[in-house]
Amino acid sequence: MVAMVRLIFFCFALVFSACTYAQSVPSTGSPFVQNYTKSQYKAGNQNWSIAQGKDGVMYAANNNGLIAFNGAYWDIYPLSNKNFTRSVAIAANGDIFVGGKEEFGYFEKKGNSLKYHNLSRLVKPEILENDEIWKILFLDNAVIFQSFSKFYVYKDNKVDVRYGDGEPFLFAHQVDKTIWMERIPSGLERWNGREFAKLQANLRNVLTVLPFDREQLLVGTAKEGLYLLDANGNASPWKPESVVNKLLKEAQLNNGLKIDDNTFAFGTIKNGVFIIDRAGQLLQHIHKRNGLQNNTVLSMTLDRQGNIWAGLDNGIDRIEVNSPFYYYRDIFGEIGTVYAIKVFKGRIYLGTNQGLFYSNWPDGAAMQPLRFEFIPGSQGQVWTLDVFNDQLICGHNDGTFSVNGSSITRISNWTGGWSNIQLPNNPQLFLQGNYTGLALFEDKGSWLLKQKYNDPKTAVISVYPRNENQFWVVLNNAIQLVEFTVPYQSVNVLKTFSFNSDFPHIQRITPATVQQNIVFTTDKGIFVFDSVLSRFKPYEELNSTLGAFAKAKKIMPLKRNRYMFAHEGRFAEVTLQNNRIVVDSSSFNSLQDIVMKNYEVVQAVGGKLLFGLDNGIAFYDLERKHAQKPAQPLITGLQEILNASDTLHYLDPEVAISYNQNNIRIQFASPWYSNTPVKYQSLLEGLQAEWSLPTEIPYIDFTNLPTGKYTFHVRVMSANGTVSEVTTLTFQILPPWYLQWPALLLYVLLTVAAFVLARKLIIEKIKRDKLEIRSKLQLRQQELLRKEAEQNEKKLMELKNEQLTVELEAKNRELANAATNIVYKNELLNNLHEELLHVKDRDGKKLSPDQLQKVNKLIDNARSDERDWDLFEKSFNESHENFFKKLKTDYPGLSPNDLKLCAYLRLNMSSKDMASLMNITTRGIEIRRYRLRKKFNLPTEKNLSEFLLEL
Repeated sequence: MVAMVRLIFFCFALVFSACTYAQSVPSTGSPFVQNYTKSQYKAGNQNWSIAQGKDGVMYAANNNGLIAFNGAYWDIYPLSNKNFTRSVAIAANGDIFVGGKEEFGYFEKKGNSLKYHNLSRLVKPEILENDEIWKILFLDNAVIFQSFSKFYVYKDNKVDVRYGDGEPFLFAHQVDKTIWMERIPSGLERWNGREFAKLQANLRNVLTVLPFDREQLLVGTAKEGLYLLDANGNASPWKPESVVNKLLKEAQLNNGLKIDDNTFAFGTIKNGVFIIDRAGQLLQHIHKRNGLQNNTVLSMTLDRQGNIWAGLDNGIDRIEVNSPFYYYRDIFGEIGTVYAIKVFKGRIYLGTNQGLFYSNWPDGAAMQPLRFEFIPGSQGQVWTLDVFNDQLICGHNDGTFSVNGSSITRISNWTGGWSNIQLPNNPQLFLQGNYTGLALFEDKGSWLLKQKYNDPKTAVISVYPRNENQFWVVLNNAIQLVEFTVPYQSVNVLKTFSFNSDFPHIQRITPATVQQNIVFTTDKGIFVFDSVLSRFKPYEELNSTLGAFAKAKKIMPLKRNRYMFAHEGRFAEVTLQNNRIVVDSSSFNSLQDIVMKNYEVVQAVGGKLLFGLDNGIAFYDLERKHAQKPAQPLITGLQEILNASDTLHYLDPEVAISYNQNNIRIQFASPWYSNTPVKYQSLLEGLQAEWSLPTEIPYIDFTNLPTGKYTFHVRVMSANGTVSEVTTLTFQILPPWYLQWPALLLYVLLTVAAFVLARKLIIEKIKRDKLEIRSKLQLRQQELLRKEAEQNEKKLMELKNEQLTVELEAKNRELANAATNIVYKNELLNNLHEELLHVKDRDGKKLSPDQLQKVNKLIDNARSDERDWDLFEKSFNESHENFFKKLKTDYPGLSPNDLKLCAYLRLNMSSKDMASLMNITTRGIEIRRYRLRKKFNLPTEKNLSEFLLEL
C-alpha cells in the first residue's frame, strides 16, 4: 500500500513537473539575432558586462567606457581615467554602478543625462594600483566591487577594503542574498558579507552560479561542465554524459543566466550561446553561422521582454528567444527561394526555385537542426506540394511527381503543376491546372495521369470546386465556370467571365473559402458570385473591414473562423466570429521584407505556422503569441534645429527655452527591443489637437514656436498594436528679450520719461508757437507794408513812365517838327535857288553869274549846314536813349548818312521827306534803304523800320 502511494505520488510529481516546466524556448529553427556593431555604437570591440536600467536603457561595460542604448540612440560615458570599463550593475534606485581599471563609481540619472560619481577617490591610489573591477554585487545596503585581489565594499559613503587572505579571487556570483566566491586554490566558497565559509565540494573555475530549484544551484565551470550544488555545500555533476555537458566543455563555458524556471542559457568562449532545459536537453545553439557576430560571449543579461543580450568579443547582439518567430536561414544560398512547404511523415519538404529539398522534422523537445538535402531529379522550379491519400505530390515546372521519402517518380509530363485539387466526391481523383490546361489524376495504389482535357487550351493558374461537378478555372485573363460530365470524361465551359468586361479591370483572381462561402480575391477587392444574377459582386462586409488585405492574393484557412491573408509580402491573421472581424497584421510585420511578394507561402503544422522566405523558413508559434505592452518611451533631449550641437538638456520638471531657439527638435526613444520596429505617436499640447500618425522616426521638429507653455506627449505602438504609457515633457518658449520683464520695466520708465519729456517739449513748443505767431504777424505786417510800398512805387513808376511817354511823344513831335522845319527850309532854299535863275533887275537883266554863284553858294551852305543835324541828333539821342551810339557800337560799318537814314526811319518819315532832308532823290532813299538792309543782314521778310524800332 505504501509502495502504491509512493508510485501515485511520483507520477503526480512527474506530471506536475512537466506542467510546471513546459518548454519555453522552441527547439525548431533559430531565434532572430540583432547585431550591433562597433561602428554603430562607436566604441571598442569588447563588451565585458551588460545590464538593463530601470528605464529600460541597455548599458554595456566596454573597453572605451560605459555605452548606453535606449532603442534609438547610442551614447558613451568614459570613466574619469579613460581606462577600460569591466563591469556594470544597476542598483534598486536606478543608479548605474561601474568598475574598470583602477576606478569604480556610479552614474546618477539626471533628466536625460548621466552624472558620474567617482567612488575610487575614497580609496588610496596605491591600493587600487593595477586593480580591475570585474564584478559588482549588491548586498543589503552595501555595494561590492570585486577585483581579482580584493573586495571594495561601499556603504555610507565609505569604502571598506577586504582581502582574500593571500588567495586571489576568480569571480563572484550572487543568488538572492548569498554571494559565492571562488578563491584560488581554495575553490568555491560562500560569503555572507563578513567571512568565507568553505564547502564540502571542491569546485574550481566556476564561471556561473544559477538557481535551479528551491534546494539546489546549477553551477557552470569553464572546462568541467555543469554541477548541482545543494544547501549543504555538496556538489554532483549534472547530466555528466549528456550532449550538453560535452558541448559546453568543448566550447569552454564563460557565463550563464536563467531564462525561466525551465530554461538556462550559457555563453562560451569558442562557440556562442547554448540554451538548454532543466532536463538537460539542448534547445538552441546560437553561433556565428546562424546570427552571432562573434562566437566569444563575454557577458549576458536578460531584458524585460525576455530577450538575451550578449556582450561579445566584438560587438553586442540581441537574441530574441522570447519571440514567436524562429528561423531557418539558408545563408549559403544552397536552397533558394521557398515556394512550397509540406511536413509529411517525419520530414519537412521545401519546394524552391532550385528543386525539392527535405530534412528530418523535429519530433521531440530537444534541438534537432534542420539539414536539408536535395532530392535528385527535382532540379528546377517547384510550384506546389500536396498530400492526397497519404501520398506527397509535387507540382513542378517540368511535370508532376510523386515523392517517396528522398526520391521522386514522374507521373506526368505535362509541365507546370500550378494547382492541384482533390475531388470532393471522389478522393481517388485530383484535378490539376498546369501550363497547358487541365489534367486528371487517379490513385491506383499510386497516383497516375488518367486524362488530359482538350478544354481549355491555355494555361490554367488555379482550379477550385464549386460543387461535385462544377469548378472554377482561373486563366490568365478570365475565370471560367466549367462542368464535368460523370465520370469526369469531358468538360464543358458553362460561362466565361473576362477580367476586363465582367470585372472592374482586374489583373488577377483567386478562389478561396471563407466561412463555407466561396469568395474571389482580386486586386480590386473581394467578390462573391451571385448565382441568381450570374455575375460577381463585391463582398462589402469584408472589403470595408480588411483595409489593404481586401486585395489579398491568397486566403489560407488556419483553424475554425481563423484565416491567413497574404498581400504583397504582408500577412494578416483574420478572425471572423460573432459578427466581428479582427485583423492582426502587426504580429507578422517582420516578414514583410523577407518573403517573395505575390508568391506568399504559409503552412500550418500543429501549433506552428511555417512561412516560406527568400532564403529559408520562418516558424511562428501560435502558442507563444502575446501582446506585451511596450515600454514607456524616453524623451532623450531637446535640440535647437539650426545648431545641431546645441542640445538643451532638461534637468528640471519644466524647461525654459529662449525665443531665439524656438526651432526645436524633440528626441525620444523606446527601450522596447524587437525585430519589428516600434512606431511613435506624439502630440504637442498648446499647438496640436490630435495625436500624430505613427512613425518610426524617433524625433519630431517644431519650427517658429510662439511664446507660451507647452506639454509634449509621446507614446509607443508596438508591432502587435499595443500602446505604451505616455511620457510627457513640459517646456516654455520664453518671450523675446524685448517682451521680458526687464525690458517691460524699461519700457515703463521710458514711457514715463517720454511723457515728462513730451510735456516739456509741448510747453516749449507752445512758447515757440507764440513767438512764431508773433513773428509771422510782424512779417505779415512787414510784407503788407512792403507790398503796399511796391504798389505805390509801381504806381509812381507807371506815372513816371506815362510822363516819360508823354515827354517822349512831345520830343518826337518836336523832332518831327524840327525835321519838318528842316525839310521846309530845304524846300524853301531849293525854291529860292530856282527862283534866282529867273530873277531880273530893273533893267530886265538877270543876275550875273558871279552874283548867282554867290547866292547859290549861300543857299548850298545853308542846306549843308550840320548844325541842324547835330541839334537833331542830340535831341534824338535824348529821346531814344543813345540810339546812334548803340548803332555805331553794334554796326561800326554804318556811315553818317546811314545813321541819319536810321533816325528818319525810326521816326517813320516818308521817303519824300527823307529825300528832302538828305538832299537826294527818292530813288536814292530806296537805294540807301537796300544797302542798309544788307549791312544789317536782314531777311527779306523782316521790315527795316520795325527792326529799327525794336533796337
